[in-house]
Amino acid sequence: MKKTRIGFMGMGIMGQAMAQNLLRRKFPLTVYNRTPARCAILAELGAKVAATPRELAEACDVLIAMVTGPEAVYALLTGENGCARALDETKTFVNMSTVSPAYARELAHAIEPLGATYIDAPVSGSKKPAEEGQLVILAGGDKRRVKALEPVFLAMGKAVVQCGGVGQGSAMKMAVNMLLATMMQGLAETTALARGGGLSLEALFAVLAAGPLQCGLFALKEPMLKRRQYPAQFPLKHMLKDLRFVVDTAQDTGTYAPLAHAALNTCRAAVSRGLGDADFAAVAELVRSLSQSQED
Repeated sequence: MKKTRIGFMGMGIMGQAMAQNLLRRKFPLTVYNRTPARCAILAELGAKVAATPRELAEACDVLIAMVTGPEAVYALLTGENGCARALDETKTFVNMSTVSPAYARELAHAIEPLGATYIDAPVSGSKKPAEEGQLVILAGGDKRRVKALEPVFLAMGKAVVQCGGVGQGSAMKMAVNMLLATMMQGLAETTALARGGGLSLEALFAVLAAGPLQCGLFALKEPMLKRRQYPAQFPLKHMLKDLRFVVDTAQDTGTYAPLAHAALNTCRAAVSRGLGDADFAAVAELVRSLSQSQED
């Protein structure tokens, strides 16, 4: 059976790993990135490289965008030689970038007259799950089309959750990232409180791992907090961007979300101190610097 021809746009931290996993599953793959050099490793592995989004769309059945946000998605679609020029009823546009639910619905509305199918499918997971093909795909859109795309999604992830109609995948992403950010702020404040009380982080994380607070996120961030080194799995500047969407969505839906606002303010302050390119766990450095009892 002929495999679906995939076009993947966006070779960032997540996109490169996701595209490599598509190649491992033997999907015919064409890639595009605004900075062509980032496509080199995919070309070496067998992917074709498109010079423009339009060229990619003309060559592929399913177009996947995994970029930094709405402006980048819009540029891929409508910029000079944008892929929208090649969309028709034979194409499916899958946005895996993090955008607000409102923007996802706007995209679907804009693409509909072209005849193409729109699916929003952001992911739960960061760099390591992307590399390991362990992402969770949060899909919104036509259920039959999402089901048909499962082989593509499961090349990049371990599960596909059908969240509802268009925009509901992005709504789920807002909920997940709100919890992720508030948990990280809680962990940052907890480690500062433990240090202030003379406790070791070894003892603190032993307690967390042994009881009902055991959590994969805490285990993943433990080495960073102990070493005070934050190699980016999920850059803090991207969490700040996502939290702006979260807060806007909370306002749109009338949701009381004071912790989301607090996490937004913390991330903004940490980015202003030059931590934007570090992992979002680096909020712990902001909390530490503002805690009087912390040692240098």
